Amino acid sequence: MTELLEGTVDVRTGPNGQLLAIRNGSVWERVTEVVNTWRVETDWWRTPVGRDYVRCLLNGGDCVDLYRDLRTGAWHRERRYD
Repeated sequence: MTELLEGTVDVRTGPNGQLLAIRNGSVWERVTEVVNTWRVETDWWRTPVGRDYVRCLLNGGDCVDLYRDLRTGAWHRERRYD
């Protein structure tokens, strides 16, 4: 099953920008593996959209998709798989 998520998320990154942990509520969950990464750049003729996506496995067993907005640098949740 897939759950669509919304909103920004706090992340901890390493010295090379790799994801180390994300905050779920008041708890930090460690990223155990980055499964996939991809970039989306579209709608250049309107309002440009640029995002770096990351699909990762968390210590608690969840698989989540996050993205970083290339314009603002903010991280957002998008999807959780179970």
